[in-house]
Amino acid sequence: MDRPQSKHVLLIADPNPENISVLKAMLAPDYDINVAADGMEIVRLASSADPPGLILLNIMMTTADAYEVCRTLKGDRTTRDIPIILLAEPTPEDSEAKGFELGASDYIKKPFKKSIVRARIRTHLELKRCRENLENRVKKRVNALHEEIQDRRDVEDTYRALVEHAKDGIAIIHDFKVRFANPAFCRLIGLSEKELIGAHLKKFISEAEFIKNTKRYSDRIAGLNLPRIYKSQVIHSDGSTIDVELNVCVVPYGRSLAALVIVRDIREEEAWKYCI
Repeated sequence: MDRPQSKHVLLIADPNPENISVLKAMLAPDYDINVAADGMEIVRLASSADPPGLILLNIMMTTADAYEVCRTLKGDRTTRDIPIILLAEPTPEDSEAKGFELGASDYIKKPFKKSIVRARIRTHLELKRCRENLENRVKKRVNALHEEIQDRRDVEDTYRALVEHAKDGIAIIHDFKVRFANPAFCRLIGLSEKELIGAHLKKFISEAEFIKNTKRYSDRIAGLNLPRIYKSQVIHSDGSTIDVELNVCVVPYGRSLAALVIVRDIREEEAWKYCI
């Protein structure tokens, strides 16, 4: 057999014993009732480990300004979400407006009608429950997004480490200019990253290689099924020519495409051919 759900706790803040008696008779069958007769007691109970789900606050408190109590509760992070229904004699609209400005959820005027009192309380408790459910869902979603962002950062850090420590040169070429170069590529060309970023391809490849490589790239962009890996040459900053193997693929770059190029120095491989 399922355990019954605990009742909502209501805090009746009213110095008038008659009002408290009437409200208890209406509400005790469905709610646990706490009572407070002064402002300090209201704030203490509202801030306790077992706070009320809703507060019925008489605006005619004798030991405290009910509006100030309302201001205090709504200004505290731990109590600001507790709905407050103000209990009042028939009152001018400007008094009601003041209560709403301070964060009160509703007014109930004397004489208290059981159906109205119970309906207003149910409505505001349900609104509170819905708000809390929504806040919890948003919090879970935000936490999930934070975890996803962190996971992506971890993946990015891993790829960055792989790229930074790769033995082969890695570069991104867009509009015939270097947009990214890893340390291995910089060492291969003999230029610093600062010198390479933004540099035109012709800074480190010959005119003939430039024509061949850009044609291959253009053909691949056009959809031709060409090999991704081929041999080429790059020019070191000291003027020497280096035999390399290029592995080229097309990647998104902003709103266009770029070439991701992996450059392998094959001079030792070529030298071994003559030793066999």
